[in-house]
Amino acid sequence: MSTRLGLIIWLIVSAFLTYNICVSHAQEAEMLDIPATIHGAVFEATPEQLPIEGVTVTIVNSATDAEYVVKTDENGEYEKTGLPAGRYSIAVSKDGYGDRVGKSMVVPAGGEIFFRIKMKKRETIITFIQQRFFTSQSLIGLAIVLFIVLILFSLRRRA
Repeated sequence: MSTRLGLIIWLIVSAFLTYNICVSHAQEAEMLDIPATIHGAVFEATPEQLPIEGVTVTIVNSATDAEYVVKTDENGEYEKTGLPAGRYSIAVSKDGYGDRVGKSMVVPAGGEIFFRIKMKKRETIITFIQQRFFTSQSLIGLAIVLFIVLILFSLRRRA
């Protein structure tokens, strides 16, 4: 029985010390104002998940309304360093794609957050027609119809 009691006391003391160390480290990081980092990637919401270059990523501090704007590189990746600890929301936008706003998240002092975002291409009348009517089957069907019409016109002229 005394072995169990000793083990329980040891676990309680260990948990208490671990908690105190973590809290004091977090407080120390905030007092030293260690900058935080938000980085991530933006991909197309397709099965291929291709990276999207040139996306405007707007990072907003919820408490101060401070805005930080970065662009994605050729790999669809972005990064903003030197941020103060706090709660941030991320919005992405690019012509031809639907705008997206991510969930807000807390970034601790000295912390790092990775945020991956998928964007869908915005459908216009032209892309709608291209996707629905200019498929390979419809183009083959159109070619066959045009061929038949040409044959009928040539037969009619001969008669």
